[in-house]
Amino acid sequence: MSTLLIIAILGGIAASLAGGAMSGWIIGKDALGAEMAASMGGLYGLVGGAAAVIIGIFALTILAGV
Repeated sequence: MSTLLIIAILGGIAASLAGGAMSGWIIGKDALGAEMAASMGGLYGLVGGAAAVIIGIFALTILAGV
């Protein structure tokens, strides 16, 4: 069970990084340049998404009684 939790955490963090980079690139490429916008989006996606993934998996673990 712990292996599955680790895979879920790492997958969620990777998805938040990729989603943040893509949304930053789409939204800010004209104002900041594509590389800077993607870097900033990836950073903020990682910060917000990692916290959400860890809190969400922790809450689901408590609710499931594992």
